[in-house]
Amino acid sequence: MKPILAIQENEEIPLPKKYHKINNLCAIIYDQLTELYTEENYKDLNSTVVNFKKGQSKVKELKKKKINPLEWLEENELTDDIEIIVSKQILMAVTSDFINFVFESLYTAKREKMTIAYALLRKPITDLLFILEQLLVDRKEFIHRFYHIGEPKEYDPSNRKIDKLAIIENAIEKIRIGNLFSGEYIYDLRYNKEFDIGFNGLTNQAIHIVTNDRNYKTEEQNLNFVFSNKENTESYFEHYYNLVPYLLIYSVSVIDEIVFEILKDSDNQKLKIVKEFRRLIAMLLSTEYIGIRTKKNNKEIFSLIKDKIKIKCPNCENINSIERADCELFFETEILLCTSCLQNILITDESIESINNFWN
Repeated sequence: MKPILAIQENEEIPLPKKYHKINNLCAIIYDQLTELYTEENYKDLNSTVVNFKKGQSKVKELKKKKINPLEWLEENELTDDIEIIVSKQILMAVTSDFINFVFESLYTAKREKMTIAYALLRKPITDLLFILEQLLVDRKEFIHRFYHIGEPKEYDPSNRKIDKLAIIENAIEKIRIGNLFSGEYIYDLRYNKEFDIGFNGLTNQAIHIVTNDRNYKTEEQNLNFVFSNKENTESYFEHYYNLVPYLLIYSVSVIDEIVFEILKDSDNQKLKIVKEFRRLIAMLLSTEYIGIRTKKNNKEIFSLIKDKIKIKCPNCENINSIERADCELFFETEILLCTSCLQNILITDESIESINNFWN
């Protein structure tokens, strides 16, 4: 079943046809995040096992629920356990907030409600994502500021003492497809008021009826977004669907990297490989859907995928090369079919390792 954000075949919406593919691509990428709250393999993100040891204090009080578990961990100087527990709490709570805002933004955009779509983007890409980037870049240091110091100004995303560009660039270095992103570009899109195509001005105007900042000042005898005409709306569509997919793929990559740093068992590491490769395909397809690159431009990368990934079918033993059409099917379904017997070949350790070797 397609994600609810996806445009169905006969669905009547005001969004121009040329943006339908990129909208549906966003829907699939968005759905990678909702898995955190529905799939069994992520259940350990909601709990942490701490084993009692001889000599620990206030164990009876903890068992009788007379002391808060985090206070008990502090009492026994179990800082590593505090770090992982608080990290999980932040990850799941902030990501939940992130996906709620992004869902509503995408949902309203395809219905031509661009003021709302832009207004809803501000919190996730300006604040929530930056909390997650800091958690990814240096978990111990961020938990120290957030939990052990606990003063909101220490972790407030609007704190100018925190070097946002450095955090973003360090986050990109930790992402496998990081070479597809530019730290400076992502920073400009989210925070640079003077960046012509950035979101800072548009999201501010979407929230405020009048804005006085010289970079996005309300025009005379006008109100922000209120008198938008068809031409304005078309420009909003073009801007939104050119840039939101890029930020969304980046955001999901940041969140997944945090997730799989915590879930280090082999099954989840295999899942990580599959999801990373799926986002690589998403980046390639997105550039075509919005007209930045063409099939001809991406041909070299798809040829490289074909040359480097060879998967033996566990059913008929046919050796499969991964063509562009296979990549498109894989992006939509997370399935790779054998060209001989049409069985799913992405079910063995060897098949996943073959994808993993692509990056080497």
